[in-house]
Amino acid sequence: MKSIKIGDICSENRVVTVPVSTKTKTLVDIFNRNNIQSIVVLKEEQTAGLVMRDKLFYRLGSRFGYNLYMQKNVEAVMDSEPLIIDFEESILKVSKIAMKRPQEKIYDSIIITKNDKYYGILSIKDLLIEVSELKIETAKNANPLTGLPGNLSIESEIKERIRREEKFSVLYLDLDNFKAYNDSYGYRKGDQVINYTAEVLNNCAQKMVTNTFVGHIGGDDFVIITAAEDDQYLAEVIIEEFDRGIRNFFKNKDLLRGYIVCLDRQHQIVNTPLTSISIAIVSNSDRKLKNHLEISDRAAELKKKVKEMPGSNFIKDRRMKTTNGEFELC
Repeated sequence: MKSIKIGDICSENRVVTVPVSTKTKTLVDIFNRNNIQSIVVLKEEQTAGLVMRDKLFYRLGSRFGYNLYMQKNVEAVMDSEPLIIDFEESILKVSKIAMKRPQEKIYDSIIITKNDKYYGILSIKDLLIEVSELKIETAKNANPLTGLPGNLSIESEIKERIRREEKFSVLYLDLDNFKAYNDSYGYRKGDQVINYTAEVLNNCAQKMVTNTFVGHIGGDDFVIITAAEDDQYLAEVIIEEFDRGIRNFFKNKDLLRGYIVCLDRQHQIVNTPLTSISIAIVSNSDRKLKNHLEISDRAAELKKKVKEMPGSNFIKDRRMKTTNGEFELC
């Protein structure tokens, strides 16, 4: 699914902020004059707390509440531990975090920070609308077998990261000797292996701290887009998890001998190694990448090289820009 930063959809202008010295009476006046649901409390440029309209008026409406709180500072009525999220987090990750809050806080606004300073705020309503629209958009282009985003979403994700001038890597993944597996075990078992691969990629992507996108080009070809500094670690984790579980899809006799006996394209009996995974990594950490086509072309070169290696492996594009503007492989 396309990764959208939470900071891109939060509100900077429609939010009222007040200093910690503000009286509760002032908060009441602000809420009465404005159609807003929350007020952010700041101490200099740092978030000190959050006041939700419904909770404040509920507290003031309790017995002795009005007399008890109206002349006190905002600290007496604010939530000093609101949900605070960094600008760079994906909306999907934030939605999961928000929904795991205690029941009494589940509809409270989310505070967004950038460079450790207050940036803006996001209501749960706006978050859920954005998530719903994103899921609808993704579903339209999803692979029917795995449910993963397809080529249009992959292209859009790459374009967006280039636009943001992010340092990112694209991992192109495909299965080795998958045709032999399909021919020997049948397409139903082949589909199970494809779904297993998608599950492995999703599981590994969710372990990453940075935004990581998983897409399905088609067949046994997949794509992962992640932060440049995480690419090799992610590739290693994927290979480890894939190799550990792929054995469950083979018969014992094939596992014992380490290969499948099948017919090649010339209808000759051949011994084909067990299914493994190959990963080609293209990154803009050392050079500028203009578009998804340039990335795809370079990945195609790398895939040929990595598939020459036995078993599951990955290879990374390490071409560096020289003084004359050309690129050489390091």
